[in-house]
Amino acid sequence: MGGLALAWGPSVWGSPRPRVLRALVESWPPYLVPGADGSVRGLDAELLQAICTQAGFELNWIHGSAQWRKRRYRELLNDQFDVIFSATPVPGRERTVMYSRNYRNETFMVAATDRRDPRLDGLSGFEQVLQRRVPLLHVDALSLGADFEDWRPRLAEAGLLLPYQTTRQGVDMLRLGRAPLILGDDLDVQAQARVSGVRLLRQPFGHSVQPVCLMLSRRRLDERDLTRIDQAIQVLEQRGALAAIRRRHGAT
Repeated sequence: MGGLALAWGPSVWGSPRPRVLRALVESWPPYLVPGADGSVRGLDAELLQAICTQAGFELNWIHGSAQWRKRRYRELLNDQFDVIFSATPVPGRERTVMYSRNYRNETFMVAATDRRDPRLDGLSGFEQVLQRRVPLLHVDALSLGADFEDWRPRLAEAGLLLPYQTTRQGVDMLRLGRAPLILGDDLDVQAQARVSGVRLLRQPFGHSVQPVCLMLSRRRLDERDLTRIDQAIQVLEQRGALAAIRRRHGAT
């Protein structure tokens, strides 16, 4: 109880001591963009800072080793940081993590880069991707849109799916011709394509929009922290503050 009282009770100066939320510094444009001066910019960085300020948290950015994003959950459980961005609730994890209210949407798209590939002529859906046996790169994650998820088992059984761990890896595979199509986070893929000099051709299928939330570790945070964060998101949404940040970055 002593540690809990210290975290929530008054400081030696008589004012409430702010709770600390630790977030991991990653290069994930346009969501997280580390600066040379140690700052972190980007859509999710600005959203989290606004939420922490409203909720009365001190936001600390933690530097860690470069890892695939799929390994971040294990690092969260090992108490290396407190929050994972852009999360979708997974049943069965309630004992180890908490999920905030939705704080933005995540948009997925399918894109190509070669207009000359005859397999792409008139391509209008995943059914035709299967019929024409068109290889498809996709981010190695779940919940990539209802349309794709309906076809994922059949596409995988046909050997047409090529998962990638990082968007840079996926765009490089697209550029090198490993597959003519890529499915991934709209803003993320477009940002990496600009860096890599790859021109993307958006396809008329595979587009999906779904809300995402913050995944919070129970190692240092509890239900009261979650309530404060949820209330902060609600207040900022009512004020239009989060929407303004999202608009600046071309997100919803």
